[in-house]
Amino acid sequence: MVTTDAIAQVLREAGEPLTVGEIAARVGADVRECDAILWQTPDRFVWQPGHKWAVATGKTRLPAQPISDVPDARTQLTSPSGGPRQLRAVTLSSGLVISVTRRPLDTDAFFSVRSAGNTVTLTLNSAHELFAKLPMPFDDSRDGSAYKELCEVLLSAWALYEDGLPGGSTKRATEDARLLWGRRVVEMLREQD
Repeated sequence: MVTTDAIAQVLREAGEPLTVGEIAARVGADVRECDAILWQTPDRFVWQPGHKWAVATGKTRLPAQPISDVPDARTQLTSPSGGPRQLRAVTLSSGLVISVTRRPLDTDAFFSVRSAGNTVTLTLNSAHELFAKLPMPFDDSRDGSAYKELCEVLLSAWALYEDGLPGGSTKRATEDARLLWGRRVVEMLREQD
């Protein structure tokens, strides 16, 4: 009967990986017996390309190094902390609140609409190309022109319309239309340049 030590000795003497047949011939044992020992002792033997085996070398463990305080290499954070920026909240006579925020969205739409309780949240996509070229609606630091007010009324009306739809295919179609609207805006802006 062949032992793991005998196989290890043969592999060390060979100085190179050997096939199971070569190992069995050198130790004078059955190929199946050598094969079983090799596969059952992965801590002693490693399989090599070309269907060969070698003696496993122990992995060296480096001593633990204390981690030094390394400054952040990024020039700035990738996204601002604190979540969305509140722009305005409008309370209607019905008690419904339209809360307008802005933050980058991962969508082609230039705004999104969500509701919870009596609050409809209109989130302007600050990453959309529209707001890189035109003023941000609901932002009080910009001019108060009539066109800006018209834009704010239209966006608020859309949010109320979308919020009032029942769930299902009609609501999904409206959300899809909002997404396509955002894509068409980008196309128009690019064609004007």
